[in-house]
Amino acid sequence: MPGFRGGRYKRGMVPDYHHIAYVGLDVANPVRIEAVEAAAERAALSAGSRVLDVGAGTGGVSAALARRFGYHVHAIERDRVMVSHIVARARNEGLEDRLAVVQGQAPEALERLAPADMVVALGSNRIAGPDVTSAAGIFETLATVLARPGYVLWGDLVWTAEAPEPLRQVVELSGVYATDEGWRGAARSAGFDCLSVEMSPQSLWDAFFDGADARVRAWLEVNPGVEGVDTLRLRADQIRATFDFGRPYLGFGLYLFRQA
Repeated sequence: MPGFRGGRYKRGMVPDYHHIAYVGLDVANPVRIEAVEAAAERAALSAGSRVLDVGAGTGGVSAALARRFGYHVHAIERDRVMVSHIVARARNEGLEDRLAVVQGQAPEALERLAPADMVVALGSNRIAGPDVTSAAGIFETLATVLARPGYVLWGDLVWTAEAPEPLRQVVELSGVYATDEGWRGAARSAGFDCLSVEMSPQSLWDAFFDGADARVRAWLEVNPGVEGVDTLRLRADQIRATFDFGRPYLGFGLYLFRQA
């Protein structure tokens, strides 16, 4: 990771929570890579199928799909540090012929690369842009960029109980979220069938967020004088408080939808 040397940042780099918290992860969400692969396998797409992985992070999912199934994967990511990870991963794993890196915003990239046989979106619920503020709107947008039949491998936070309004307001500052039935209903209204769904167990949820928090706290310990460290600590405290309080109300769902 540029700027990250043995747990320390190079001079001039500003620390970012996500860059530090997700170091070494294949999936930057509380879901197993094996579950992602199993869901993708149900689509039964042939090798060479065009797959768009939106918000690809460090490229773990993109690489797994290209390696295991032979898909031609376009890893769409706006963050330049994450992009550098994907480029390095594709080179190191010998996947450059099957894993293309696209740096940019999701709406423009989706429009340019359509039609896709599958869109993968794990924790990328701003996929349709800031003006689309409903689950139904997201899936209506996805329906326009898919071949027929086409698939959406969708994973995101799920409201599992009626949440206190302050918690809902804080969580929804970062995106659009729904209940399990809310995600399914939004997809159904846009012409999708739900082929599979898997809710991550609480132990996986705990391990993911506890691990992310631990990595950031360890980084703070060895970088006390870095510019921006106070902002990073505040961000870590906010995320920790939100998800500690939110655990009774939130889960993570992995869905495979098909547009016939």
